[in-house]
Amino acid sequence: MARGGALIESERMKRKRAAVGLLGALLLTGCATAGTRPTRGPDDPLKPINKRIFAFNQGLDRVIVKPTAEAYVGLTPLPMRRGVSDVFSNLEDIEVIVNKALQGRARGALLETARFLVNSTLGLLGVIDVATPMGLPARSADFGETLASWGVPSGPYLVLPLFGPSDVRDGIGIAFDTYTNPATYLSDPSARWSAYTFQLIDTRSHYLHQGFLIRMAAAGHEYTFVRDAFWQKRRAQIRALRSGR
Repeated sequence: MARGGALIESERMKRKRAAVGLLGALLLTGCATAGTRPTRGPDDPLKPINKRIFAFNQGLDRVIVKPTAEAYVGLTPLPMRRGVSDVFSNLEDIEVIVNKALQGRARGALLETARFLVNSTLGLLGVIDVATPMGLPARSADFGETLASWGVPSGPYLVLPLFGPSDVRDGIGIAFDTYTNPATYLSDPSARWSAYTFQLIDTRSHYLHQGFLIRMAAAGHEYTFVRDAFWQKRRAQIRALRSGR
């Protein structure tokens, strides 16, 4: 079964704030998921600036990114979209390999390397996911997690242009993860930015209905809803990382 069909449900796609080489995918939410308010509220001293950037991201998504993603879905056959998503996901394995290694998780790095090699060869450059049926499922790792594993504190909540919800530590992580994105090394600037844009649109196409659901659940408090959901989810991910899961 092609990985693209299961991509929406994968952990990697659920937290796709990460790398469009500055691929932070959902302009609205960074793929935050709903949840109850954390026991201790988010540290948000930058709220006035964050809210302005949040509004900018929403507007850009509403006017440009979402309509483009809708057109992409409407005009491109599903098998082709799956193949494109699989190729991008295969390239993202490089980010996972590097960060697993930096976290000292040698086994995870080796397994992810095996997955990348299998899909890059037998899977025709990642167009087909043959690694998952072989017992090599997709994993997730980014430099924000790596910094957390090194004991770096998260810092305050931070909304990034294009990337959406983050914190200071993850903002630094996103900049580093750019260097694990093969598109970064394209010599032609137009080709490089076209690749970034295509990755962004592909990712956004998986979440075309999420903005509506968030508006319904947030009841007019979208900024707070997205912030609290991100903070809770990210803390859970870091706890799982530190516990070795």
